[in-house]
Amino acid sequence: MQLDLTEDQALLRDSFAQLLRTESSTARVRAAEPRGFDPALWQHLVQTGAIGMRASTSRGGGGQGLLEAALVAEEVGRRLASGPVIEAIVATALLTRADAKQAGSWAERATAGDAIVTFALHDTNGGEQLVPGAAIADAVVGLDRGDLVLTPCTRVSAQKNVGDGPLARLRLASDETVMLLSGPEALDTYGRAREEYTLLTAAALAGLAREALEIAARYASERIQFGRPIGAFQGIAHPLADSAAEVEGARCLVSRAIWAIAHETDDAAALVSMASWWGAHAATAAVARALHTHGGYGLSLEYDIQLYHRRGKAWALLAGDPQGELQRVADRLWSDEPVPLPNAGDVSIDWTLGSDAVAFGETVRRFFEEHLTDELRAKAKYGWEGHDVGFHKELAAAGLLFPSWPAEYGGQGRNAYEMKALQDVFTQMGWTRNPIGVTNIVGRNLMRFGSDALKEEVLPRFAAGDAIVSLGYTEPGSGSDVADAKTRAVRDGDTWIIDGQKMFTSGADITQYIFLLTRTDPAAEQKHEGLTLFLVPSDLPGIDIQPVHTLSDERTNVTYYADVRVSDHYRVGDVNGGWDVIRYALQLEHGAGFHLEQWAMLAGALAWARSTDRGTTTALDDPRVRERLARVAVHAEVAYVLGRRALWAGVEDRGDHAAGPMAKLFSAESFIRDAADLMDLAAPDSVVVSNDGAGIVESAYRLAAATSIYGGTSEIMRSIIAQASLGMPRSRS
Repeated sequence: MQLDLTEDQALLRDSFAQLLRTESSTARVRAAEPRGFDPALWQHLVQTGAIGMRASTSRGGGGQGLLEAALVAEEVGRRLASGPVIEAIVATALLTRADAKQAGSWAERATAGDAIVTFALHDTNGGEQLVPGAAIADAVVGLDRGDLVLTPCTRVSAQKNVGDGPLARLRLASDETVMLLSGPEALDTYGRAREEYTLLTAAALAGLAREALEIAARYASERIQFGRPIGAFQGIAHPLADSAAEVEGARCLVSRAIWAIAHETDDAAALVSMASWWGAHAATAAVARALHTHGGYGLSLEYDIQLYHRRGKAWALLAGDPQGELQRVADRLWSDEPVPLPNAGDVSIDWTLGSDAVAFGETVRRFFEEHLTDELRAKAKYGWEGHDVGFHKELAAAGLLFPSWPAEYGGQGRNAYEMKALQDVFTQMGWTRNPIGVTNIVGRNLMRFGSDALKEEVLPRFAAGDAIVSLGYTEPGSGSDVADAKTRAVRDGDTWIIDGQKMFTSGADITQYIFLLTRTDPAAEQKHEGLTLFLVPSDLPGIDIQPVHTLSDERTNVTYYADVRVSDHYRVGDVNGGWDVIRYALQLEHGAGFHLEQWAMLAGALAWARSTDRGTTTALDDPRVRERLARVAVHAEVAYVLGRRALWAGVEDRGDHAAGPMAKLFSAESFIRDAADLMDLAAPDSVVVSNDGAGIVESAYRLAAATSIYGGTSEIMRSIIAQASLGMPRSRS
């Protein structure tokens, strides 16, 4: 994976960010209203090459790639640039692709700043349409009855509009209209430009939305109510955190779509429409939440947030109802009709896991195909009940339990990308990784905090598949506040005596150890200062394990500890130093996403839709069904890109503490919502428990309920995001 910008791309982004901070300040934006055009800003954009950046070098353009244009568009959105910047970039580039002599002349004039050319977004078959930028442009390029034409903008008057943009209504067909292209070539050329406009607008909306959130976060950090900054209240911080994750997903989706275009992937066209719909959706929610954060002041024209609220909605609607993109997502995913896409140019980013990871994933897949018998497939389940001792040892013998571990502990030193490829295969094969994942977390803690003697005893057992571990953190009264543990450990020489109770000790009925959090200093001034971790053998006298059955068909446990005597040999980390140990364990656990489960659920829903008759058609032919399935597909894709971004940020040690929580939060919450919606969609078939079609949706519905709880609740994730991504005050005690 490679999500870094090149030095030139970073310089381009930073240069335009600095330019627009100065030349498109909110004061300048206000001064340009209601006309919505800043001539001085426009000249700066011309001089820096922004308008002609996608035009061919033979016409005086920059010949730059789609990713570079998206970087500029994002900054345009951040600063609400007053003028049809994206439309001009697209139109100027389009003119250089047309053979007509007038096209080249207009392209050169636009690149030099001698004319402004904008882009019409609809083929109205000779009728009028609203054209962004037409109120100040010299000409507009668009499609009229299948022909690509250029029409001078004369005798048009600006239309008052919610975004205060230079919007005008005009008809492309006139006596002055210049024919540029006709026939299939016109449709193809215009289609590519239209897709480019779609992506660049999505990038601009992501930039606009992110800036709105940052404005709201600053306000919430400064505004004091009830003796505290309002940003310290979860009711303020958490909605902004939701939007921060959604907007980051929008930004990543644009990046992935550009990468897909460059690599001509089968889903490239669908990704463009996904980025468009999700960008509009995320921006609308973000600006609404940002304005709401300001309370009554947000409604005042004196506050800048209303500028973002108005333009965020206006920009999202210029091309028409964003919901239409969901139908296009469906058409592009589930039909074979080709879609013309722009030339992306050189794209330095890489959303794949890399060739080594792909090869390792295939190795893992072959192992499953050769060793996963029908009997094992029938036993396979998502949770701990899917664990099979014999197959676990087969995985160990093949080196597929903990291949990321160092060779000295029985591993292969595989990197995080290779491990992600392995995990994906496990999920696709339906084989549980719960026992392996938890044991890996504990094993990593032992490598860092365990004594040499403990490592020598336990790690070889883990690596050989002879032992697995469960986590003993949560207690009946503490929930997610693990530092509030009450289970006591009192020292008696080289032994500790443990008394207490733990909840949700999943797997304790089949594991050989419990990674147990205890309180060893009840008098500690801070509750997290008196904690100590132990790797407790689960067969010790005094441990009582009782089942707790869940709605997702998973068994968890309540565990009781009465006068349990544990040797100090099993202590992990320093006495009263357990917070460092548990924090490391939680870092390893955060960031898990559920996009594969979401895709599996979608596959089940699609199978139901294809096989369910609706008279002479199937359910999949119903536009309403297609739209809802497409929405789930977009959510799964956003979850995917956020998960990949979190993986990359961790591997590259970006110090982005919000990346993992964003992936976890969004995937869990969208999984829950979509599972409920697909249950409704497939009703009444979805109420029947089965292993295919609507039955997969039903199973996912029960599974999804737990995803916002384990691995860190959504509330914890939101608090982390608000603090780490938006710089807001701590919203949890």
